[in-house]
Amino acid sequence: MTRSRLATLLAVSLAAVACAPRGPVIPADWPFAGDTVPVRAPNGMVVSTDGYASEVGVGVLRAGGNAVDAAVATAFALAVVNPEAGNIGGGGFLLLRLADGRAAALDFRERAPRAASRDMYLDANGQLTNASVEGHRAVGVPGTVAGLWEAHRRYGSLPWADLVAPAIRLAEGLAIRERLARSLAMIGTKLNDFPATARIFLPAGRVLGAGDTLVQRDLAETLRRIQRGGRDGFYTGRTADLFAAEMRRGGGLITREDLSAYQPAWREPIRFTYRGDSVLSMPPSSSGGVALAMIAGILEGYDLGKLQWHSPRHIHLLTEAFRRAYADRNAALGDPDFVTMPLARLASREYAAERRATISLASSYISISARRNR
Repeated sequence: MTRSRLATLLAVSLAAVACAPRGPVIPADWPFAGDTVPVRAPNGMVVSTDGYASEVGVGVLRAGGNAVDAAVATAFALAVVNPEAGNIGGGGFLLLRLADGRAAALDFRERAPRAASRDMYLDANGQLTNASVEGHRAVGVPGTVAGLWEAHRRYGSLPWADLVAPAIRLAEGLAIRERLARSLAMIGTKLNDFPATARIFLPAGRVLGAGDTLVQRDLAETLRRIQRGGRDGFYTGRTADLFAAEMRRGGGLITREDLSAYQPAWREPIRFTYRGDSVLSMPPSSSGGVALAMIAGILEGYDLGKLQWHSPRHIHLLTEAFRRAYADRNAALGDPDFVTMPLARLASREYAAERRATISLASSYISISARRNR
């Protein structure tokens, strides 16, 4: 999801809460129908970017697994069916709330290898290269497997091997559906830049489409090692050897020592309220939870329900709230293992009031209105 679409969805959510039950006046060309009936389930629900993965999670729930079991199985399935956004070579965050009200946040984001340096993405002339987004130095030490293992260790109930098994079956062969077909078509022959990737996703030089069979044998073998060995099946042994060898071949920096030393971190969730509703969100190293708390705190001071959707004043208030939250995000947030941050203050009502007081409702609104009416 793009940042602009995420911001717009956030605006819709905040506005909807602000003016319930009437709701905001949403334009006809908004891609999500305003009268859509929510999907409800009496016992549990799994939502992901791909039908295959969601079906895996639902199967775990039906087998007696809990929410963490379903999340683990779904995440491994996503590594197969949504490789560009849910991969064992990456990292992520997990936020959970238990039935008794307790909540926890697990940070398993990628870490920089020990050999990383400030100038690692500059060439000999000090110019920026594309190595931060493409190639072996663009990746961090993966955290996904360690994070899922740790979540299961603390909260899981079904056997680990059972949760990895569905992903293995998918990796051995699956019929491509529309979502993955669109994703592959969008990337297209760019995958030819990487021969090992092209061999899997561009067989015979052709982009796979809906109905074609996708087979990922190497991934299936990697998942089997994870199934048998858990965390150690990825961060040590043959997988770690293969990982480190490929890093050396391609000029990357990650070593076996980096892999074996990786540890996820349990952190305290960000907590705030918005118009009486309680919100839990992810703390740093994710910036989203703090930014969301600041945006919500600023906007809570305005009666958004009385504004026309995307009128000049509505856009002005959203923009100014977003600007201040992102400015504070860039200035104050970082990796909690290295930076001390005033999280409680940033997410507080008092600070939101201070930032709201700096927003002008007069000149900017008149300027936008005049420009719109020309």
